[in-house]
Amino acid sequence: MLLEIDHVSKCYGTKTVLDGVSMNLKKGEIHALLGKNGAGKTTLVKSISGVTTDYDGTIRFEGKSIDHLTVLERQKIGIYVVPQHASVIPEFTVAENIFIGDWPRKKNGFVDWNHIYIYAKEALDKYGVSFSPRQKVKDLSLVDQRKLNIVRALFSNAKLIILDEPTTALSAEERDGLFEFVIDLAKQGTSFIFISHYIEEVLRLSDRYTVLRDGKSYTGFSRGEVDERQLSNLIVGEDVELCVRERSEVLARAPIALQCSRIKARGLTDVSFHLAKGEILGLIGFPGSGAREICRALAGLNPIESGEIRLHGKKLRNPRRPDEALAQKIVYVSYDRHAEGIVPDLPIRENISLPILKSKLASLFGFVNERKEIEIAQQYFSTLNIKAHSIYEEVGNLSGGNQQKVVISKALSTQPDVLIIDEPTVGIDVKSREEILSLINELTDTGLSVLYLTNDYNELLRVADRLLFFANGTIAREEINTGLTPEEVIQMRDSAEEEVAS
Repeated sequence: MLLEIDHVSKCYGTKTVLDGVSMNLKKGEIHALLGKNGAGKTTLVKSISGVTTDYDGTIRFEGKSIDHLTVLERQKIGIYVVPQHASVIPEFTVAENIFIGDWPRKKNGFVDWNHIYIYAKEALDKYGVSFSPRQKVKDLSLVDQRKLNIVRALFSNAKLIILDEPTTALSAEERDGLFEFVIDLAKQGTSFIFISHYIEEVLRLSDRYTVLRDGKSYTGFSRGEVDERQLSNLIVGEDVELCVRERSEVLARAPIALQCSRIKARGLTDVSFHLAKGEILGLIGFPGSGAREICRALAGLNPIESGEIRLHGKKLRNPRRPDEALAQKIVYVSYDRHAEGIVPDLPIRENISLPILKSKLASLFGFVNERKEIEIAQQYFSTLNIKAHSIYEEVGNLSGGNQQKVVISKALSTQPDVLIIDEPTVGIDVKSREEILSLINELTDTGLSVLYLTNDYNELLRVADRLLFFANGTIAREEINTGLTPEEVIQMRDSAEEEVAS
C-alpha cells in the first residue's frame, strides 16, 4: 500500500464534512474518488495534500504517518495535486514551468538556462510528451497543459498524483490521449487518485473506486464489480433514474422549426440542416470540425458571412451579436459556464434575469420590475430544483451542478424556440445531470427545439433523436438514433472525417 486513510474526520463548526473516511491506494493504481458536489471530496484532498491538517484519524504514506507534515513536506515525499484548471504560467516556456520554484543556478548565481532546457527535454522524452521545452505554455492545447502539470509533478519525484476533474472542457479525443498518458505512467509505478463526475470514464480508467456520500466513505469496489447504475445509486444514496428519451413517431412528421441553408462563417464552409419542432438534434465532430462553430454562429458569437436562417418559415436576420440571436428566440448555453455563463458575485435572482432585463423586466422609465424579476427567478429556482438557501444567494457559492442549473434557468427565462446547449453537464454530479436532461426532455413536449453538443456519447445517445456528423466545416453524415451505441457513433464519426478528408 502506498496511501492508507484510516477513519479520518473533519468538522467545520457544527457541520461534519468527513465522518470516519477510510480508503487505501496501491502503488501503480488508478483509484477513482466519486461523490456529489459537497460530499467531502475537496476536504479529503486537502487532508491528503496537507492543506488541512487539523483532522481526526490517521493518514499514512509508505507506511509512515504524515499527519504532522505541511504541504511542501508532503510534496517532497511525493504527493501532488493537479487541479481542474491547469496551474501554469502561460507566458513562460514549458521548461520554465517545469522548473518553477526550483531554478538551477551557476556558481555566479545566475540561472543556468542551458541546464533547464536540456533536463526539461529529457523529462518530456522520458514521459512520452511531444511538445518542445522552448514552447510557450499559452500556445499548448488544454490537454497538453494538463499533461505538463503531471510531468512537472513527476519531475519533482511524485509518487501519488491527485487528478481533480482533469477532463473538463476536453474533447473526446483529448480525453483519450490523457487517459493513455495516465495509464502508461501507472504501469511505470505512479499512483493516481482520479476525481470525476463522469461515471463512464471512471469505469473505463480506474482500477478501484471509493464513493463519498454525506461525509462517509464506501470503498473497496474493483473494476467489473459495479456498473454505471449501481455506482450512480451509490453516489446519490437512492435509485437514480437515468433519463432515456423515447423517440416518437409523431416527431418524424413534426413541422420544421429551424432551417439553415448554406451557412458560411468562421470554421464553417457550407452547412445546411433542419431542426424539427420538439426535436433534440445531436452534433458530433472533432475539435474544429464545425460542430461547435455552428452553435456559436447561430448564437451571434461568430459572425455569419453568408447563408440563410429560417425559424418557423420566417427568414431571420443573421445574428451578429448574442442579443440579436436572443431577440429572434435562439439562445446558447456555453460549454464554459465560468467565462460565459455565470456572474459569480451576483445572486441567483440577478443571474437569471440578466438576458431579459430589457425585453421583459424594464418598466416605462427603464427601471427593473423587481416583483416580476423575483417571480421569474423563483419559478426557475423551483423548476430546476436549485439547491441554495434562496434566490438571493450568490452564484459563486453554489456547487458546479447548481451553477449549471442557474445558467440553464437564465437561458430558459428568455422563452426560446431554439435552445443550443454545449456540454451542459460538464463537471456536475450524476443527480444534477439527470435532472437537467429530464427537464430538457420534458420541455421538448412544449415545442422547444434543441441542438445538443457533447463529447459524452453515452449521454447524447440517451436523449438525441437524430445525429449530425461534422467534418472540415460541413456536415458529412446524418443518422437517426435508432438504438446506436457509442462505439458505432465513434466509427461513424471517424469514417465521416476520412471521407471528407479524401
